[in-house]
Amino acid sequence: MDDVNTHQQLRPYFDPDTFNAGYSSVFKPDQGVVDSHGFSIASKLNIMSQSKSKLSKSFSEPGMLTRLTTGIKTQVRDVDNSAEEAQKTLSNMEWNDLLNWRSWKSIGTNLLEQFLRRYVRHLVQQPFEVSRLLLQVSEFEFAKPNDQSKISLELEDTAINKTSGHGFEHDEEEDADEAIEFFPKAHLDEGPNWSDSPHLPLKHTDHGEHDHTSPTLTKKIQPDSLHTMDVLNAIMEEEGSRGLWRANNTTFIYNFLSVTLDAWFTGLLSPFLQIPDPYFIDIVHSSDPRKSIFLTIGASVFAGLVLLPVDLIRTRLTITSVKVGNRSLRDLLGHWSWSQNASSIPLDMLALNVGHSITSTVFTKLTGILLYHRFKIDRFSHAMWYNVLELLSQMLELLFRLPVENLLRRSQTAYLLRNKTNDPFPVVKDDLIIIPREYKGISATLRDTHRVHELWRGWRLGLLSVACGCGLKMMNSEALEEEKF
Repeated sequence: MDDVNTHQQLRPYFDPDTFNAGYSSVFKPDQGVVDSHGFSIASKLNIMSQSKSKLSKSFSEPGMLTRLTTGIKTQVRDVDNSAEEAQKTLSNMEWNDLLNWRSWKSIGTNLLEQFLRRYVRHLVQQPFEVSRLLLQVSEFEFAKPNDQSKISLELEDTAINKTSGHGFEHDEEEDADEAIEFFPKAHLDEGPNWSDSPHLPLKHTDHGEHDHTSPTLTKKIQPDSLHTMDVLNAIMEEEGSRGLWRANNTTFIYNFLSVTLDAWFTGLLSPFLQIPDPYFIDIVHSSDPRKSIFLTIGASVFAGLVLLPVDLIRTRLTITSVKVGNRSLRDLLGHWSWSQNASSIPLDMLALNVGHSITSTVFTKLTGILLYHRFKIDRFSHAMWYNVLELLSQMLELLFRLPVENLLRRSQTAYLLRNKTNDPFPVVKDDLIIIPREYKGISATLRDTHRVHELWRGWRLGLLSVACGCGLKMMNSEALEEEKF
């Protein structure tokens, strides 16, 4: 009773006898749980626990059975009404969501916005991706002219001016100098060495004349250096702006399918492993981090192997000219058959494909797990340290991923150029815009110590991509506020 008095003092306006919140039963300190008709549960239990004789006697009393069953009937009726109302509400809610055009408009707007954002970002990245792939599979030779070649080029220019009738006016001293033979007579009798000129490709026709407009040789790009912009300029000169966005839609489809298959695979197997889906729950918060790690890596490898034909088509469209051949992804993919072509895939290509998937996943998705479980650093409580260590992890990923990616692209190019009868995507060398790098296998490439450093071609572009990604993340104020709090 002291508690009742205390409650009355705290809330003098509250009267438990008249207060009705709409509940089927309420609790009263002096009576217990009482239903809407004033019957308590304790009284009902006492009645049911009586002996059979007393119960029969009680039932014989007028109005006793009615009072006993009134509360039960009312509760059953309330339950039935609640079920009907819930079913009616659920049915109405489903139809309202299905026919509500505003909800569909919101979903469509969000999907369209995400698609446009990703596609525009892809359009910006695609020319640089093309440049990096061409650097990885091409054989570029940059000749350094010495003094003798400079003299030979000067002689060629003089001979060209004489044959075209655009000679210079000579004074008496120059006429006297012309009588002196500065070069051996045999060399002058042969005429200028046109084949040594790197700017004038030579082709012999049937009439013995020289043709300097050979369509096969002009398709080969020859940048001034290995810099990305020089490669893009060389592509622009040979094939125009269309050449910069070669294999654009194929690359976008490949990236989209890669993420989709990865998410589908993890969502399919996570219930069987009794772990949360890594795409919805971070691996750091998983009930079994080891299973989540293996599932994430396995999903990445699975997606890479399934999309291997699309990856081959992307490489084919990148190294060939945009002016020749069939460049339809749907038509080319129709020539692929897993039952016929899977056995012809080289083992080193499969190993490199798996290695590329693993290196891309381990550093990208598992860095946070290592930082949290080993050093107790997460993105919320130690935002600055987490961002710095994540940047270092991305640089380390670039160091390991570039050689594997380089070897994978070379093996794909060699597979496309082998021209066997059952190959689904054969490539003719005349259709290439580059001189392909000779590929003899992983071990042979790694043993070539003089050129092993070329496996890291494209590191400037990769480092720039990492820096830009980190800069965009730091500029995102909402992400910083989320991590800070």
